Amino acid sequence: MQSLWQEIGTLSSVVMALAALAALVYAHLQIGEGRRAERRADANELWRETLRLGFENPKLSDPSLNLADFDYVARTVDGSQETFQKYELFVDTILNASEEILDVSPTKEWRAAVRIQLRQHRAYLVSAHFEGSGYLEQYTPKFRAFMEETLRAASKGKG
Repeated sequence: MQSLWQEIGTLSSVVMALAALAALVYAHLQIGEGRRAERRADANELWRETLRLGFENPKLSDPSLNLADFDYVARTVDGSQETFQKYELFVDTILNASEEILDVSPTKEWRAAVRIQLRQHRAYLVSAHFEGSGYLEQYTPKFRAFMEETLRAASKGKG
């Protein structure tokens, strides 16, 4: 009889250890999901900020509309170097938000939204000034490849 109680005791210890391990794995998964959800929320907030900046600065939000005179060689917008500097910060905000969004949520819809933004700033992003500025170095190789593919496709009139 004592042997049966020892086996039950051993079995219950094993069951408790497995339950503790399952709880630990579950907690780890929940923490990971919480972090991913937080990163998605941060990325969405960054995107909303870029939309707000675009609304507040229509001349800077889409140079292809020709609402302002962009000179990427002289680094001016409507003859102003200060406005050009604001434009560079505007584009940097878009690129940072885009990279973060595609890192946490690389869905077809987000990729399309980012492509639209990149195409609107294509002239700047392929300018000698931007390419020589070192700005690209702050982005991951994966995001740089996405940018290059998008800008190349835009130059051929694709998507």
